[in-house]
Amino acid sequence: MSDLLIALRTFIRLVEVPSFSRVAREIHASHTTVARRLDLVEAHFGVRLFHRTTRRLVPTADADQLLVHARTMLDALDLAEADFGPERDQPHGLVRIGLTTALGLHYVERLGELARRYPGLQIDCAMTDWQRDVVEDRLDLAVRVGPIGDDSLVAHPLGRLARRLVAHPAYLAAHGVPASADALTGHQCIAYAYGDMPARWTIDGRERLVKGLVRSDNSEAVHRAALSGLGIALLPAIRVAGDMAAGRLVPVLPDSVIAPLDIFAVHPSRRRLPPRARIVLDFIKAHFPV
Repeated sequence: MSDLLIALRTFIRLVEVPSFSRVAREIHASHTTVARRLDLVEAHFGVRLFHRTTRRLVPTADADQLLVHARTMLDALDLAEADFGPERDQPHGLVRIGLTTALGLHYVERLGELARRYPGLQIDCAMTDWQRDVVEDRLDLAVRVGPIGDDSLVAHPLGRLARRLVAHPAYLAAHGVPASADALTGHQCIAYAYGDMPARWTIDGRERLVKGLVRSDNSEAVHRAALSGLGIALLPAIRVAGDMAAGRLVPVLPDSVIAPLDIFAVHPSRRRLPPRARIVLDFIKAHFPV
């Protein structure tokens, strides 16, 4: 690939993440190399692309305009390489996926099938329960809880994720079994929430504030707290099915209605996905929990 094309890819990334040091780490190059590539693009087009200070890197109006052309050109090149290059017959390379913890663990347990069929693929699972920025974090795909609310992302509906209220038998033996959703206010509820946001559970069509000794912004932490007998938790059914079958957790208010979560796969462009990312998207769709 020509030096200018490589430099344009670096320029695009600098606009997305205006940091020489971060881009240098991502592409395994030196700060000087990144700066030289930017100099090459500026010299070729005869424009200044960033205002540079000791603390900030701010794209200019020319950078915003060039960014549109650079992305269009490199997207077209990527598609041509997908159609005529070696990936056409045997997709290979890195695919970065943003996943929630519960769904990430679900898919990781099933990746063996994908690895056997496409040994040239590398899957990087970025698992967090907050929504990563797809562009800034260089994700090829991300699994999101809807609604998406971002017109720049292409969304593929995956399905609906059921949830269950559960608790350890020892907790219920010590504190009693709630007879209704209203009775949850008198129980230790293991809240899944972020920062200072209050935890709310919608049960039987009514939203209720819940609280307890433990809260976390990670669903696996909530899961383990429930297994430790610390209270009642609201968790994805896929995470607690095995525990319920083994008696480690038991259902709470099993006849209550808890709305499932709408789940989508998203990617950051309306162009056709490269074959390696398309294969992973198809795998995600095929193995969505039912």
